[in-house]
Amino acid sequence: MISMKNFHFILAILTIIVLVAIGLIFIFGTSYSYTMSLRDSNWTSTSLYKVYLEQMNNAVIPFVVGLIILLGLCIPKRLFSGSQLLQVTAAIAVIALMIAIFADSKIAFAFLLLQAMIVQLVVIFLTISGSKRLSFRRQGFFIQMGSALLHLGLVVFLYDFILMPSSSYHLDIFWFSTITIGVGMLFSFYHQPLSSLFRQPEADSSSDF
Repeated sequence: MISMKNFHFILAILTIIVLVAIGLIFIFGTSYSYTMSLRDSNWTSTSLYKVYLEQMNNAVIPFVVGLIILLGLCIPKRLFSGSQLLQVTAAIAVIALMIAIFADSKIAFAFLLLQAMIVQLVVIFLTISGSKRLSFRRQGFFIQMGSALLHLGLVVFLYDFILMPSSSYHLDIFWFSTITIGVGMLFSFYHQPLSSLFRQPEADSSSDF
């Protein structure tokens, strides 16, 4: 039986592998596109560009799908722990698989992403309210809020990328996810200065007495 420590470790390793693979694909694709544009400034109007886009999509989609599945399984660990987390994770995986088999894979992805969004919104609410129920590896309001916002922004971005590319709200959703990820990164990387900054007025006021 997989222990909780191994479960977290496996999810972390798989997520890193998937993100690195996506990053490498984008680096290769960008380099290839830049090289082709040097050879022919109008290459985006040729049939080669359409082939390039199709090949890039075929290469990245499996990893994006893998990231969706990992996020759908990973995010609930903020609210659940121990055997309860394994039960919830198994239930989510089974429901998503059943939806994919009997309905449509996009609906299954939508289910995974929507439940991840709902969980992240609950996590953000509980973080703001100072709840002790949440399970984070590191303590501190800003680093926990940064993690929650990062995950929420990533989930919203994937939902838009996979399910709403032609929606009239595409750009609005894109900018929402970009801002959310940006704020999440700011809170995560600079949580110590932010914590000190917001504690500073209390220290100053107490020193006056």
